[in-house]
Amino acid sequence: MLFCSVFWYNAKAMSATVQTQAVVPNMNGAYRFLIIDDEPIVREGISEIIDWQSHGFELVGACRDGREGIRAVEELRPDVVLTDICMPFVDGLQLAAWVAEQYPAVKTILLTGYDDFEYAQEAVKLRVTDFLLKPITADELREMLEKIRRELDIERSQERRLELLQQQVHESLPLLRERFLNRLARAELHPSEVQRRLDFLELALPGPAFLVLICDLDGSEDSEQLLGLAVQNIVGQVAAGFPGAVAFSTPGEQSVVVLSAGDEAAALPRGLECAELIAERVSRELARTVSIGVGESGLGFAAVPASYAQASTALEQRLVRGPAQIITAEQLGAPLRPSIQSPDTDARSAYVRALKTADRSAAAAALDAVVGALRRNDADTETRYLTMQRLLADALSGLEALGLDALGFDPLGLDGTAPDGGQANPFVAIARMKTLDEMQEWFRRFQERAWTVLNQRQRSHSHAKAEAAEEYIRANAHRPDLSLAAVCGALSVSKSYFSPLFKEHTGKTFVEYLTDLRVERAKELLLRDPLKSYEVAERVGFRDAHYFSLTFKKTTGVSPTEFRELARQKS
Repeated sequence: MLFCSVFWYNAKAMSATVQTQAVVPNMNGAYRFLIIDDEPIVREGISEIIDWQSHGFELVGACRDGREGIRAVEELRPDVVLTDICMPFVDGLQLAAWVAEQYPAVKTILLTGYDDFEYAQEAVKLRVTDFLLKPITADELREMLEKIRRELDIERSQERRLELLQQQVHESLPLLRERFLNRLARAELHPSEVQRRLDFLELALPGPAFLVLICDLDGSEDSEQLLGLAVQNIVGQVAAGFPGAVAFSTPGEQSVVVLSAGDEAAALPRGLECAELIAERVSRELARTVSIGVGESGLGFAAVPASYAQASTALEQRLVRGPAQIITAEQLGAPLRPSIQSPDTDARSAYVRALKTADRSAAAAALDAVVGALRRNDADTETRYLTMQRLLADALSGLEALGLDALGFDPLGLDGTAPDGGQANPFVAIARMKTLDEMQEWFRRFQERAWTVLNQRQRSHSHAKAEAAEEYIRANAHRPDLSLAAVCGALSVSKSYFSPLFKEHTGKTFVEYLTDLRVERAKELLLRDPLKSYEVAERVGFRDAHYFSLTFKKTTGVSPTEFRELARQKS
């Protein structure tokens, strides 16, 4: 504890010089109290009569005049100063005026006699907190301390709430800035209120010319989310290198830069330089590409939403021009016009026909025609997306006509689920794609997947038919009139469809299969029952016993009688 005249509650220990030490923060929450009076008995009396700690105070010093008091205030930084008015060198009113100017948060209490009451009235003008009339009693002093402590408690609580609020505002600044800049870009703010908000958010957009560029990562995979955050960081870092530029992200996770320039002519070169730096760093650091739309420059804050809209339209041209592009609004020419008509209905129909017949070359030609028409015409971006989604709808309808359930068909042949666990939606997949090239490649994979599934289903269907045919033949092989026509009639299929299907499934023609089956059954009867050859022939489906013997010998190498005899010899 530092005292002006080092004071250990012992008047004999007083010194005529002011001794100081570094101010130690008060760790117990007590308020720091400083006494300034030129009368030793007053200093000692006030110091010793009060239990400072019980009242929430810490006595940090006792000074003998105003000059020493000023030094003590500077070095000890008390919360409360109790000073006499009449003192040598610097009186109490001068000290109070100095404290009010230099340390307005410090509370000053004047100690005065009755003869000095007129000075006390003057003290009110100096923002003195209170004053006590000599002689003072211990109760008066304690009452004054309680009053001051309550005031200080209230002020400290308010300061803490203010600090907490300031901390919360500071922590929220990034989010508040992003919301503000998004509203500015969407023309949701009046230009007159922009500067006030910029000042509050500590953003610098000096202007007077402004230009906006929008950066978006090429590709549409779900795995791009982390890469998108990395792109946003790069954009922010690049923008920080351009004085008067700010970067933010849109709800659609695109990165936006608002650039300031001294005049409109200087804005576009700065914008292109910024865009090129972003594209170069993304390529070098992430091994990916971005496309960037650059709006036109304009004067005043009203130019920001206009340039943002132009940059967004320029970026949409990636759909036609492909990825890794820096596209300026100046390159677009006349605005694109909306259209509700598909550019090439014939090509769409041709694609569906080729899809249904699994004609790869025709499908490729038709798809090239659809996409080529979209590249050439002047329809807007929305119409281009709509055309590709119509093509998908037509294709799924055609596949459904072939027995492929459109809703249950996963066009990409992945796991069949969307990121949220629901059924994959190919229309959403189309809407997320960013270039016509990407869409065209998607359709190529789509058609291959469709043909694979159709082929699998066809094979499954054929397999079922073949097995049904086998079952029917086994059940009716004993009938001499069993024929290919009878089997096909039972299965409701044509001979031309059934014959290759059955041969592929069994490796035998219908006649070969039936003959082998009848011969095998004849072997079983010859070994088991003492039947004549003609009787065996009748039971397994042969009308003519002689033909049966010839067929049996051709198949086994021996006649029925020889077969039976050889079997007996072996047994």
